[in-house]
Amino acid sequence: MKRVKVVISENADFDLKEITDWYNARNKKLIWIFLKDLKEKVKHISGNPLACEIRYENFRIVFLKKFPFGIHYFYDEEENLIEIYSVFHTSRDPENWKARK
Repeated sequence: MKRVKVVISENADFDLKEITDWYNARNKKLIWIFLKDLKEKVKHISGNPLACEIRYENFRIVFLKKFPFGIHYFYDEEENLIEIYSVFHTSRDPENWKARK
């Protein structure tokens, strides 16, 4: 299977900026652990884009291993493209995530 192209949306980019700022303000070492965890999950979904369940309409979610965040993504099989739509804290109301669309 050809490697999947991964694109990060403006929403996800905003989420990542907020997350990294928050961890950076508390413990600079945590940010590197968070980014490693995130990178591992992005690598996982890019190799197995259909492995995660569909949760909201056509969006799939994969959860980070060490941090309470879910990566919400859409996989376009025809284009062989993953769009990471959001990196959302698991304690937040899913209605807030859905309202962004």
